[in-house]
Amino acid sequence: MVPRDDAGRQAEPWCLDDFAFPPPAESPVSAPDPIADAYALGFEEGRREGEVAEQARLRAARRTTEEALDVIRANEERWSDSIDENIIALAIAAARHVVDRELAIDPALVGQIVARALEAFPIDQPVRVRLNPGDLAVLSADDTPSLDDLAGVPGRSAHWIADARVVSGGCIVEGRDRIVDGRVDSALERVYRRLTHQHA
Repeated sequence: MVPRDDAGRQAEPWCLDDFAFPPPAESPVSAPDPIADAYALGFEEGRREGEVAEQARLRAARRTTEEALDVIRANEERWSDSIDENIIALAIAAARHVVDRELAIDPALVGQIVARALEAFPIDQPVRVRLNPGDLAVLSADDTPSLDDLAGVPGRSAHWIADARVVSGGCIVEGRDRIVDGRVDSALERVYRRLTHQHA
């Protein structure tokens, strides 16, 4: 059915273009907001400063950690060396105990130490032999070899001196151009220094 108007005429078709709509309003350009811009700028600067500060803090923490590790490593080496030195010192103390026990069983062993020290000197060179007074008394007893026998050859010029500074079990033999230190403690100290690499 064709639509008709009030006068009975046929109505003409219509379209949207027939209606006059106002053109769409352009969106207003927003004016710059100085507060928002300042906030954004401050936020960005704060972020950058925070990154720089954090990087500096991390660098300092890393440096501190590396220094602490260096200290730990150095202490570890020192503790390790200290353990070695303590073990060697215990071994030397045990050796001294064994020597003391052997001398208590056979005091004449000092004579062997003296004879060995005298081997370092020419036969015709006069020597002085310093011994602990107790050891000299034992070597002078009737049931031991004579002091001349200990000197290596009969008639050797050996002057025997009682010296309380020489610990029992050792001797010091002095010649014209050398001294042989046959003290047990000195020998054990030399062993300790050699084992702990203290050559001074």
